[in-house]
Amino acid sequence: MDTGELAAFTTSLRQAAQRHGGDFDKGLEEVGWREALADDPSAARAVFAVQGELNLSSSALDDVLLHAAGHPPSPDHAVLISPAGIGTRRLATARSVLVIHGHLAVTVPRNSLTIRTVRGLDPGGGWTEVAGVPSLASLGHGELLSDATLAAGRLAIATELAATARAMLELARAHAVDRIQFGKPIAAFQAVRHRLADSLIATASAEAAVDAGWEEATPYTATMAKAIAGHSARTVARHAQQVLAGMGFTSEHPFHRYLRRVLVLDRLLGTATELSTAMGQTAIRFHEVPATLAL
Repeated sequence: MDTGELAAFTTSLRQAAQRHGGDFDKGLEEVGWREALADDPSAARAVFAVQGELNLSSSALDDVLLHAAGHPPSPDHAVLISPAGIGTRRLATARSVLVIHGHLAVTVPRNSLTIRTVRGLDPGGGWTEVAGVPSLASLGHGELLSDATLAAGRLAIATELAATARAMLELARAHAVDRIQFGKPIAAFQAVRHRLADSLIATASAEAAVDAGWEEATPYTATMAKAIAGHSARTVARHAQQVLAGMGFTSEHPFHRYLRRVLVLDRLLGTATELSTAMGQTAIRFHEVPATLAL
C-alpha cells in the first residue's frame, strides 16, 4: 500500500470499529481484512496502528502469523504463542491451533488444549490462555518456521506498541494541561515537562523503528522494531503514570487499559530485553556489528 491507500484503509478501519462498538473483529470482517492481507501484508500496519491507538482487541495477529507461515488465515484456525500460553479470543472457538514455540510449530485440534479464563494483567484485552501448554515434543511432528514468519508477528506487535505509546503520551499531555495545582496547570512544572519530553522521545523512537521495519522488511529490522517499541512503550507508561498520579490508577480513566496491553504485548514473541540480548549475543558470536536502522 502506498501512503494514500494506507491512510484510506486506516480511516475505514476506524469507522468500522465505531460502527461495531469496539468489536474490532467484526470491523475487520467488514473491511475485508484477510483479503487485504493476502493482497498486501502491509495492510497489517494500519490494523495494528488503529488497534493500539483505540485500545481495541482482535484476532488479527492470528491472521498475520498464519499468512506468514503459509497457512490460509481463517476464523477456524488460531495461534497459540508458547511458552506464554496465550492467544487471541479466536483460540477459544477455532477448530485447529498452530502452537508456536520459537522457530518450531505444530498444528493440533483445539479440543486437545485446556482453555482457561484469563486472569493476569489484561483480563479484558481479548486474550485466551491455555492451562499447561504442551511441549512440541509431546505433540508430534511439526514444522520449522522461517525467520520471516516471526518477523511478521513481531512487526505487527511493534506497530501496536508504538501506537499505544502515542496514545498514553496524549492521555498524559491532556491531563497535564487540564490539571490545575497552585493556580497553574501542572504542565508548567519542570518535572512534569521533563517526563512528557522523555515520553515524546521514546514514542518518536518507537515510531521511527516501526517505520524502518515496514520500509525495509527483514527479520533484523522487525526484531529491532519490536525491541525498541517494547522498551519505549514501557518508558512512556512509567512516565505517564507519574504525570497522571492517582488518576492513572482509577478504573474510570482509560490509561490502565493501555498499560495492561503494553505489559502483555511486550511478552509476545520475545520481550524487549530478550530480543536485545539475543541480538547482542549474535553480534558477539559472529564478530559483526548489526547495521544501523535508517531512522
